[in-house]
Amino acid sequence: MRRALPVFLATVLPLLAFVSGCATGRVAQRQTLHLLIVPTVWMDSLRQESIHDGRLMQPLLKAFRRLQPNVAVQISIQSHEGLERRLRVSGSQGLAPDLMLMRAPQAVDLLQKKLIDPLPSGDPAVARVLGHIQPLDLSRVMEPAGIAGLPLLSEFTLACYDRTRLQQPPTTLSDLLAVAASGRSVGLSVDPTGLWWTAGALGAQPVMTPILIGGQAGTPEPTAEQRRRLRGWLVWLRQAALQSRVEIENGPQALIEGLESGRLSWVPCFSMALLRLDRTMGDRLGVAPLPGGPDGPPSPFSTTRVWALGRDSSSEQRRLALQLAALSLDPLIQRQMMLQGRMFMPANRFVPIPVSSSGRLGTLAIAERQFEQSSPLLAHPFSIARLDRLMPRMESTLLDVMVGVISPEQGVEGLLRLSTESAEGR
Repeated sequence: MRRALPVFLATVLPLLAFVSGCATGRVAQRQTLHLLIVPTVWMDSLRQESIHDGRLMQPLLKAFRRLQPNVAVQISIQSHEGLERRLRVSGSQGLAPDLMLMRAPQAVDLLQKKLIDPLPSGDPAVARVLGHIQPLDLSRVMEPAGIAGLPLLSEFTLACYDRTRLQQPPTTLSDLLAVAASGRSVGLSVDPTGLWWTAGALGAQPVMTPILIGGQAGTPEPTAEQRRRLRGWLVWLRQAALQSRVEIENGPQALIEGLESGRLSWVPCFSMALLRLDRTMGDRLGVAPLPGGPDGPPSPFSTTRVWALGRDSSSEQRRLALQLAALSLDPLIQRQMMLQGRMFMPANRFVPIPVSSSGRLGTLAIAERQFEQSSPLLAHPFSIARLDRLMPRMESTLLDVMVGVISPEQGVEGLLRLSTESAEGR
């Protein structure tokens, strides 16, 4: 829950003091800070419009240059798939990045493999910064080995639609299918941003979440009621796929391109895609919360981006890396970044969200609340390696149900089998 503005003003002073204290001219010669940015895996094809876009990083980098005029920030991009190998190679040469921006589960995995360093949470200044973080965001990076990263922002699945084709976005799953029945094409894709949100609306989220994150040893067997809801979800997906105007796409890229071209009227979209859609669609773009269903609100997918520390930094580079990361949590910087793109929610819980003056930020605030209500397990650390291993099989099972290769009953057993196999370590 975000705090009120008076408390926010009273509480941010230690953070501002920390940032100012770190900028007391201790850098006597030219330094280089190596910053590595890893795009969201499901959005790699759209990464030129992601968080590393110059306009979004500009407020932070500009403020850092004022504090540290003798420090050059060198930015590079690395895909999710090649990150671990790059860190192993660069680490063997003593050339690992000083600071990395990545998803929380990725940071957790890298910390477990000792490819990054944990945050020095025992440092009083770092502890004060951590006190400003949304508890849900912070819980995603808490590990026995330490805190895997410093949360910066959270992204969510929203609904994007073409205003020239839809006067009002659908608010329920029934409304969504009615849009398709009226002759306006709706896009879905079998991936977390394109499909998982429907599980909450149909009551399948409690049993789907353990499957999505790979299952855990000791997870209780699903009840008969959970099995029934899971089957009901798969039945709905099958019925939706039978609609001639519901198009099943290959992923986020195809959904975005279909909306841009006018071929699709409505799609689920990850909030980081809004930067591109604003540019390509202009006033045609509409943004709304995802539709709910008979069993509750939607369950939007969310990912938190965090700053992770490299292992080869000098003491001076480490100090500068922590200063840049802390500065990104400054309320003014977070607000500037948030308003620049209106695509994410800030990790600093004392940043007021102007929902009354920005419908898009209001939509993001709704998505954040929906995520907190429907997906509490996703707010805990889980293995991204295990998720990457299971995801293709999970998506294949869902697609087989949707196109009629297997029945919903077979789909239930297939999905539950994936969860059992993961819990057993196979």
